[in-house]
Amino acid sequence: MQYQVQTFLPLIEEALSGFHFPQNPETLYEPVRYFMALPGKRIRPIFTLQALELFKKPELKDAQAAISTELFHNFSLVHDDIMDKADMRRGFQTVHKKWNEPTALLSGDAILIFAYQALLSSPEKELKKLITRFNEMSLAVCEGQQLDMDFSNLKMVSVDQYLEMIDLKTGALIAFSFEMAGFLAEKEEHTRKALREFGAAMGRCFQLRDDYLDLFGNEEITGKKMGGDISNSKLTYPVLCSFAHRNSSDFLAFWNQKQDNRNDQLRIDNCLNWMNQNEIPELCIQLIDAEMEKGLKLLTGLEGKSEAKERIEILCKALAYRNK
Repeated sequence: MQYQVQTFLPLIEEALSGFHFPQNPETLYEPVRYFMALPGKRIRPIFTLQALELFKKPELKDAQAAISTELFHNFSLVHDDIMDKADMRRGFQTVHKKWNEPTALLSGDAILIFAYQALLSSPEKELKKLITRFNEMSLAVCEGQQLDMDFSNLKMVSVDQYLEMIDLKTGALIAFSFEMAGFLAEKEEHTRKALREFGAAMGRCFQLRDDYLDLFGNEEITGKKMGGDISNSKLTYPVLCSFAHRNSSDFLAFWNQKQDNRNDQLRIDNCLNWMNQNEIPELCIQLIDAEMEKGLKLLTGLEGKSEAKERIEILCKALAYRNK
């Protein structure tokens, strides 16, 4: 990501620093400024500007529109933290923890409104269609979040149901981030559609890698204890593959072990050992590979500069096969 950090991140940070967040009431806008200042990769507007490089050199005005994706992402995180009852985000207190839940709700709403304000920096050509697509993406993220919460109350969902959920909750915003480049470059619908479909494939890759790393990552590299999703009985892709496996009876016995502080680690170890012995990590990588191949075919067929295509491929592979 060195190229993107050096080339696009300064534009994004300049656009964010120039964005006007009002001062009063301070109780509303101080949490907005606090959360937007938390350290982050700004990966979604980076996707937009890197895709835009296919067609033209990104400028500050493009970044001013592209930060709509960062604003929307942060709005969703503020609300997610409330739903998840999370105390920390990126090493800092969450908004509802530092202030309170009503303040966090209102501040999150304000960040969403600022996302719409940033969209208005886009070219006027087909601005109505851009806002329509933004609305469709926003609803998709809400649908995905609701499905994810619904799944937490179920003992079983299908792999297809899970993939649909991550396509909505995670993939929709990533798909829109790439698609937005087509709007900024004033490209036709077929080009924007190809960018959106490419982004959707990458969204799957990135979420599936998250699932993989939680269970099979190197703890010394990830900095997280392996098996958190098992401890929380979270239905992720590796778990669902295990449920569907022809030898699933042993896994189900481990999965359904009574959970308490004394045997939780044993339950995690038994599940992970079974998964490794039955090639579940390899199944995860196979699907990531397939989604990457599908996306790269779309990227190859796009118009645009070959150098930019190479940079997009390098960036997306680095994220889809990251170690932490």
